[in-house]
Amino acid sequence: MEILEDHDLAKYLFNKYSTNQRKWNFIISTSQVKDSFFDAIVSNPDEVWQLKIDSIYKPNPLVMGTKITADSSIIEKKLNTTQFGYRKLDADVLKNFLTNISKDENNNSINNMDVNVRINSLLSSLDPVKPIKGQNYLYGPFIFTEKRMTKFDNKQDEISDKLSYRMNENIRRKYSLYR
Repeated sequence: MEILEDHDLAKYLFNKYSTNQRKWNFIISTSQVKDSFFDAIVSNPDEVWQLKIDSIYKPNPLVMGTKITADSSIIEKKLNTTQFGYRKLDADVLKNFLTNISKDENNNSINNMDVNVRINSLLSSLDPVKPIKGQNYLYGPFIFTEKRMTKFDNKQDEISDKLSYRMNENIRRKYSLYR
């Protein structure tokens, strides 16, 4: 089992994304199970990756992951949501979007659920693209779930334990006082 970490993992997944921006999903379980790390699944039509993230609350978390044998089409069917990716954000589109929400908010004709639906609608209307340096993009959506990660592969628990062990070892090396 090959485990990629931090920069190497990000570079690999970004290169895969740059090749084909369609049908990506990113799910993060905010329910920390026995190891206090967060679990995530990143999928595209060609492969599925299981990740461990040390924190979702800091700008540069420690992340590691490995490719698993799960079928990405199963993940896509279970989620049935807007696909993950970079979306080109034109200033006029954003301005109109925010103006309309602001008007509706001033008229008390909008609630949080309506805002979420509108954001999802905006994301759905924009196709994922390969980002170009210096441009503005929306990045997401990430699916956050408070439930334990849905099993897409019968070896996920075993892989999760291996990733947790490796994450703990890396943290111990980096922070000598960590136990």
